[in-house]
Amino acid sequence: TSKDELVQSEEARVHGRRTGIVTVGVLTILISAWGALIPFVEPMFGFHATGTPAWRWNAAHTLLAVVPGVVGVVMGLVVLSAASKVAVGRGRMSLVLAGLITILSGAWFIIGPRAWPVISTHGVYFATAAPLRGLLYQLGYALGTGVILVVCGGYVVGWASRHQLSDAANSSGVRSAMASEPTA
Repeated sequence: TSKDELVQSEEARVHGRRTGIVTVGVLTILISAWGALIPFVEPMFGFHATGTPAWRWNAAHTLLAVVPGVVGVVMGLVVLSAASKVAVGRGRMSLVLAGLITILSGAWFIIGPRAWPVISTHGVYFATAAPLRGLLYQLGYALGTGVILVVCGGYVVGWASRHQLSDAANSSGVRSAMASEPTA
């Protein structure tokens, strides 16, 4: 029974670690989808940060919301896919790369609206608003989305460097310990 308990505790430990990375992958997908869609649906909720009507496609929405949002969703899917490979010790580089790209996507959400006047001749990204309303626009569109994605990407990179190799080593260590134990 000690072999069974050892195997069950190891499986529970790996599952617990996988739960955290899966949660971050799902959060990355949801936040990225929010960032990609908010410029198109915001007028329907009385939130007019860019001053455009609902579902209005333009270069600013494409470059500052859709592109980093789609990249973030894809990276969230990569994280979910790689999380299933944890037990066999594969997928470490794909997780690190997905985390780094997620960090860059989040950074673009933060920096992009401030860089827009330099990139384009169409003026500022956010419509003129009262200070509190302007802060809400910044948080809802850029800062909030970007900071959450940067944190998620950092978590993925740290998780991959911290757990991936130890899971593979511990799994093989449990197997070798079980093989060397005499059966009762």
